[in-house]
Amino acid sequence: MTAGNGARGGGAGAGQVSRPRRLQINPEALKVVDASRRKFWEEMAHEVEVEYAKNFRRRWTAAETARVILATPDETYEEVARELDRSPGAVRYRRMAMIHLLKEEHAAPERVAAYIDDPKVHHKHHDYFQIHDTLQKLGYYDKPVSEQFALARPLRQPSKSWRGDGSAAALAGTTDTTLRDEVRRLLQAAQEAARDLRA
Repeated sequence: MTAGNGARGGGAGAGQVSRPRRLQINPEALKVVDASRRKFWEEMAHEVEVEYAKNFRRRWTAAETARVILATPDETYEEVARELDRSPGAVRYRRMAMIHLLKEEHAAPERVAAYIDDPKVHHKHHDYFQIHDTLQKLGYYDKPVSEQFALARPLRQPSKSWRGDGSAAALAGTTDTTLRDEVRRLLQAAQEAARDLRA
């Protein structure tokens, strides 16, 4: 074994910290992508400007959480996100947490209970706790179950597979139609952003 090619390092030289290699299991067959095609998509990705919402990664206020909960199903995730200066995906995550809590599904009540039991250990469930707390203070849990289920509805979204984080096209596959729609969406978003900057 030569220096710099240790069992754990994978090529770490002198002065570099070697890290254990992580085994990744991919159940799907690996796809070989032609270098020219990969380069094309990498270059296109660099051309698109990424805009972050002003409140990206900032703590959610009780008022912002209440706004997501009180949104009506005829509103879109984009509209509410624009109003709150948040990303549509963040609004969708909170709305879905509200739905899971009202319908008591996907272990949502257990997440809240775990956070209440030990907030430091279960800090990743803080969002669910904040939504639960706001639902409680708004009196949603006091409503009849049939009314809670009627209120537990998602907002409007462009398609069923839309997730708000740009992963819909990757999850849907790479058909020509999917690729065309994703490129159109990217171009439309860039045009809208440019119009907003000029206004």
